[in-house]
Amino acid sequence: MHYRADIDGLRALAIVPVILFHAGVSVFSGGYIGVDVFFVISGYLITSLILADMDKGSFSLAQFYERRARRILPALFVVTFICILPAWYWLIPIDMSSFAKSLMAVPSFLSNVQFWQESGYFERSTELKPLLHTWSLGVEEQYYLLFPLLILVCWRFGKRRLNFMLLAIAMVSLLFSRWAAHKAPEANFYLLPTRAWEIFSGAFIALYYNRGGVLNVSFRLRQCLGVLGLFMLLSGMFIYDRDTRFPGFYALLPVLGTVLVILFSSPGTLVFRLLSSRAFVGMGLLSYGAYLWHQPLFAFARYHYIFQGEPPAFLMALLILLCIILAYLSRRYIEEPCRNKFKVSSRVFRRGAASAAVVLIGAGALAFADKGNVLRFDPALLHTVEGARNSLNPLAEVCRTDAGQEFHIPRAECWYGKGQKKILVWGDSHIDNTAAQLVDYLPQARIYHAGYASCPPIRGIHRIDVDYSDCAAYTDSVWTWAKTEGFDAIVLSARWRAYVEASKFDNGEGGIENYAVDFVPDTEYHNEQERRAGILAAYRASITELANEFTPLPIYLVYQIPEAGWDVPDVYLRAASRASEPVLLSTDYGVYQAANRPSSEALDSIDKANIQRIYPENVFCNTVIAGRCVLAQGEKLYYLDDDHPSYDGAAALAKYFAGVIAPSL
Repeated sequence: MHYRADIDGLRALAIVPVILFHAGVSVFSGGYIGVDVFFVISGYLITSLILADMDKGSFSLAQFYERRARRILPALFVVTFICILPAWYWLIPIDMSSFAKSLMAVPSFLSNVQFWQESGYFERSTELKPLLHTWSLGVEEQYYLLFPLLILVCWRFGKRRLNFMLLAIAMVSLLFSRWAAHKAPEANFYLLPTRAWEIFSGAFIALYYNRGGVLNVSFRLRQCLGVLGLFMLLSGMFIYDRDTRFPGFYALLPVLGTVLVILFSSPGTLVFRLLSSRAFVGMGLLSYGAYLWHQPLFAFARYHYIFQGEPPAFLMALLILLCIILAYLSRRYIEEPCRNKFKVSSRVFRRGAASAAVVLIGAGALAFADKGNVLRFDPALLHTVEGARNSLNPLAEVCRTDAGQEFHIPRAECWYGKGQKKILVWGDSHIDNTAAQLVDYLPQARIYHAGYASCPPIRGIHRIDVDYSDCAAYTDSVWTWAKTEGFDAIVLSARWRAYVEASKFDNGEGGIENYAVDFVPDTEYHNEQERRAGILAAYRASITELANEFTPLPIYLVYQIPEAGWDVPDVYLRAASRASEPVLLSTDYGVYQAANRPSSEALDSIDKANIQRIYPENVFCNTVIAGRCVLAQGEKLYYLDDDHPSYDGAAALAKYFAGVIAPSL
């Protein structure tokens, strides 16, 4: 196979957008598709080498795997080892545990499986993972572990049948990716079965050329098709974003664009002259090292600036420059020597690679077994953090129903207190701890806790992203039973914003929660605006109906409990481990108001005499700091995650709720 300088230039066109995307340059909102370009290039080059050796009868699995290892492992292992020191210094236990799993996954090429299990690629939390980018190496190496074996098995049937077999596998992979884009988006992004067709796309080019294929097209058509491919490849980098259901059919744009460039870039064409230029080829030769170095640099920088949001633009620019410098040093002093068998013999290389892999896996196993090296932190601090994280109402699993669970209304265990006044506290999971503690501040009350996770006490809407078909049945059951029980008051609580917006809360300071829920109205709707309007209409109609049926019973409508965005225990531990003064965490009150304005206005519009309102913002916002909502103060953490109140948070809420409710009992 002859050398093609334009392919190295194409690598540059792939790596630069990836780096700029991860650096947060908004114009490259779809820069992540550079990885798909790499997949196609890899499929073309590696398959070409395999087929050339097969034709000569000199193909050896052992030699093939060694070539791949020499190409991938030395720089990868060096970067991974270097990441250990800053990870040890900066990462809190939960993040260190994830990093420890990465140390085990990298040498075994299972990083993609690890990150699939942990979270989605575009979550804010993934930007803090130093080795996140190794997922693509996992996909490639899993592919190349299996692909030569497939070639060896199919070779005996002839190249024509080999083409059909590979085409069938690629089509299944593409269709599976299309299905998974909607049904299993994380698996779709990370795993080989939904990515294999992209690498096969490059392999088909190699198979075509290997069979003697010649593209007998005019120079003008070759010129046009090459430019078209380049346009397709580049356009996705600007029009796609984090919300694109990728890969699926959306990946056809960069993949087919790359295929066109490889096929029709030839000497004399505009695309060839561009890609084979010194600047593009030079960057392409550094692409692997740049890919390895950029994510750890960006992740540790973001970890350091986690309370300020994104690192300064000038710092990210300096890190990009440092990434290129390190890529050059890596290529010259690590990659090139290790690829040369005369400098590093096979025996030395195999022993060195095996030893490094064992050390990494061993270090990862030790750190993971030690729960992320908790010995680095003050035991009292860890006790405070874990106490908040685990401060869940012990009866929550009984009194709060989850999707698919059988429910019974009422349940004897869900009555709290021994007072004479009966109060129904009804809501989703955000009322769990408050319901349990409300009785401490209302000794005259006997409280029944009716809860269903991610199911608001509202008729006329239903959830579509998971099976919550029994949510409506639960709502009707509580409603019907409450009419016969003779309550003295009803408290309604829900995460109103989440059901209207169907989006993750962003506190505007780097905290974006890892959760979204998708509800729709039972009435017909045609677009997102109509969906939101339908949810708000259901709020008004259902609460009005409840108020009418239970008149003159007081209905206490609890507005949105402020969301944190950050996982408060994690962020608190990061802050407290560095701080010399008591920690005070807070978020912008204005962000809370803006995010909740549509749902709050809908609740405001319900004009019934027996509706009374409770504002949790009065507990957390504009109290300690004007214009801020407090999340943690001193040794008190008010949230157990990014939105659920902890015992301390629920105690403050319960005391406030009691002050509003008590006068009517």
